[in-house]
Amino acid sequence: MQPSGRRLFPFAVVAVGTPLLGVLLARRRFVVITVAGASMEPAYRSGDRVLVRRLSRSGRTGIERGGVVVATWRPPSDDPPGEPAGTHGGPRRPTGEPLGARGWVIKRVVAGPGDPVPEGLGPALTAEAGKPVPRERFVVMGDNAAHSHDSRHTGYVEGGDILGVVIRRLERRW
Repeated sequence: MQPSGRRLFPFAVVAVGTPLLGVLLARRRFVVITVAGASMEPAYRSGDRVLVRRLSRSGRTGIERGGVVVATWRPPSDDPPGEPAGTHGGPRRPTGEPLGARGWVIKRVVAGPGDPVPEGLGPALTAEAGKPVPRERFVVMGDNAAHSHDSRHTGYVEGGDILGVVIRRLERRW
């Protein structure tokens, strides 16, 4: 006859391992970002926490016009890298580090692959107005245009530079 501890061991492993595996998988799929700055007001205000669904490396599915994304910020080729205008402190990484410090921005998608580039977007896309957005490229803007550094200044955002899609705002802790 086996001691009862040996018979319970497999059940204990499953009971502890299953929730742990679930948490690890969720962390790979989702990230919580704290917004700082005025570029996405009024939809997202400084201090808002948002849940972001990371995109798979194999495809950029789930990015829709009107949706909000977190993406790598790339300065225009003739400008030195720096923090985007209107995002002082930037959105924050899960570690609390400002996203802008690593070149991340939170913006709304105004056009995706195949959509016409909107008119009047500023210097970076003036020549592209009316033409279809190229494959794997997106046009993004902040909701508060006066305080946003976006596709009007830097041009298209590449699909591979998009970390994920904002799912929803989380309740404030205070």
